[in-house]
Amino acid sequence: MSILVTGCNSTLGYHLLNLLPHDGGDIVAVTSEPVPERLRLSHVTYVGSDLSDFKQTLSLMNTWRPAEVYHLVSQEFSLGMPGMKPAALYQFFTSGAYNLFESVRQSVPKARVVLASSSEIYGGRKGAMDILHHETDRFLPLSPYATAQASCELIARQFTVAHGLDTVTARPFGVTGPHQPEKFVLSSTASQIASIELNDGETAIYTGNLDVSRDYIDVRDQARAFALLMKRGNTGETYNICSGKVRTIRDLVQFLIQLSGCPIEIRIDPSLERALDIPLLAGSPEKFMALTGWKPMISLEDSLRDLYAEIKTRGAPGPTVVATAPAPIKV
Repeated sequence: MSILVTGCNSTLGYHLLNLLPHDGGDIVAVTSEPVPERLRLSHVTYVGSDLSDFKQTLSLMNTWRPAEVYHLVSQEFSLGMPGMKPAALYQFFTSGAYNLFESVRQSVPKARVVLASSSEIYGGRKGAMDILHHETDRFLPLSPYATAQASCELIARQFTVAHGLDTVTARPFGVTGPHQPEKFVLSSTASQIASIELNDGETAIYTGNLDVSRDYIDVRDQARAFALLMKRGNTGETYNICSGKVRTIRDLVQFLIQLSGCPIEIRIDPSLERALDIPLLAGSPEKFMALTGWKPMISLEDSLRDLYAEIKTRGAPGPTVVATAPAPIKV
């Protein structure tokens, strides 16, 4: 049995690939961009493919004939792609999702597909500062990325209802942890702080708006949740992947500063602020917890400690090493 994972250049992609069992079947990671050597795993086969090209996508399915497919492209580009206009972004996500589901329908119709969506499809509601979003809440996307993700969910639903495909949708909320790219607020902040600690540089960091609240979990708990959804999720259902608790970004940045032991000033850079920032985004994990018994096992403080320690090792000189996954964890 082979397992196919798209979007493997994401933080979630790396940790999910590290978690999946590798006791005989092929694990195939699909990406349109080269995977950095430090994130390549010895038990994974890496394949370059353009999901916006249907012939390539169908060939991919015919070649590997996976029994399980994780479609994580949304996580790889969860902040959008610099310079990509909204129309192109819509095309990128929706054509990729359609091609993937249609190629599964034609090639491996019995395969199960777990689709990674985004909590951003819930959008913001004025005056609602204590809301925990449930899976039945209506979509109110505020950005092209969120709108594209809502469209991908509808495509998945259409293939499930009209063609009988076995699909499950995950709506992850905030995530952090080791190997997170520096384009995200916490990893960017950690990188700036580490530079100050290691290089005795400028004692100030630059951030966007910190006065927003988010529901964060560690990426390794998120990967475990996705693996559980593959095994136990109900066909056609959607599940929030979150903790049900919120923290302000400012509190988390202050914790990272404490880890460094350096006196660091926070400076707000308007160019780093998002045009439409949701003041609070939190979800209810009750549906997923009741189904699987899952709950976050890694505290947010430990997650940030691991992120900061890992970021301090980036760029350090030394031989190139292909990572070896630990023993598979039962889910």
